Amino acid sequence: MLSFCFHSLFREYGWRFFQCIAAPHPVRTAKALIDSSRSDCTKDGAIAMAPCDAREPILRGRRSIVGVGFCLKPINPPCLSGRANHECRYLEHLFHAEKTVVPACCESCAIRELGAQALQAGACFYIMTSAKDILFDVYRPALEEGRFTNGIFVLCRYSLKPFAAGLEASGMQGRLYPFESGDCADYSTWLLADRGIKNEQTRIDAQHRKRIRELLCGDSNTPNAIRKYEKYGNVYYPV
Repeated sequence: MLSFCFHSLFREYGWRFFQCIAAPHPVRTAKALIDSSRSDCTKDGAIAMAPCDAREPILRGRRSIVGVGFCLKPINPPCLSGRANHECRYLEHLFHAEKTVVPACCESCAIRELGAQALQAGACFYIMTSAKDILFDVYRPALEEGRFTNGIFVLCRYSLKPFAAGLEASGMQGRLYPFESGDCADYSTWLLADRGIKNEQTRIDAQHRKRIRELLCGDSNTPNAIRKYEKYGNVYYPV
């Protein structure tokens, strides 16, 4: 946690975070850093940000957001949309079609699965790339406009606690699930991925995928019939 923050101070993301989040709200940011450094995984393997017990409400509505790392995109066969971007061709062109053939690369793609569940549950969906984009697409709109209040995020174990600090400093709640494999192990590999250089495909634990679906869809096997959305900037918004 301290190593990540120290290295980031000397990069654009670090000073932009300080300018947009930390400087206007120093006490909140300091508390978020302390809380996240002390945080531990819950029994379902996530870092929980209040509400964190079994009675927490299911995430619904446009003020909820589901975010996943771009590195979940398939490599073999390769993603039709490319990798280091905020795009998913399936969600943009095939998800709402009456009849369509699912491309081979999309069949087992976690981004396709979680994106469809998020949109059907009425939550926004976001494919995360760089820390700078996350700052301007999620943290700052949440802090300044209250655009997002809670979320579910799937990302690498190395950046899990720094990400939690950013969410708490921007006033958000939710759960953060770590990748099972293929994620960044240190700052140098994280920095390459932050620049879009990531040759490994990450994966989500099967139990985590099941738990995220439960949080989005509840006990019902039939999700809400929201099958249209609008994309503003880099975020998908259900309509």
